[in-house]
Amino acid sequence: MKKRFILLSLFLVLFLSACNGNDELAGKTFKLGYPSLDPNMSIEEDADDPDKYASLLTVEFLDGNTFTSSIQNGEGTYELNDNVLLLHFKNDNEILKLSFKIKESEKDFSTYAAEVSDADFEMTNADAVSHFKNLFSALNNDTYVEFIEVKK
Repeated sequence: MKKRFILLSLFLVLFLSACNGNDELAGKTFKLGYPSLDPNMSIEEDADDPDKYASLLTVEFLDGNTFTSSIQNGEGTYELNDNVLLLHFKNDNEILKLSFKIKESEKDFSTYAAEVSDADFEMTNADAVSHFKNLFSALNNDTYVEFIEVKK
């Protein structure tokens, strides 16, 4: 009887961990920041100062691989596979897909360091107001960002 209980408990733990999808981002909020360039400061000093990182946007990762962001109408879905994070923004007029190569950050104040590996933007009506075009324009391939966790 004890063996069955132990086996059943072990199976249940493995099953529940597989159902969670190993989503380490769910429930966390990050500021995506990049080093701002100030000609009066030393780059080495600024690299370790979180206040010297300009914010591109803030992303709150939710359950079910969804997220909200600080951009108006900035809701979407995300996928995290190995070291690639794909953010997929969508509204009635626009689609923005951002792909990041992520790794653990070497900065004390940041959780992940990332590099934009791909960015794709589409608008169905060019005369309408764009909510994602500025972000797309700011993120070229190889743009470096830090995922700085926002504590609530």
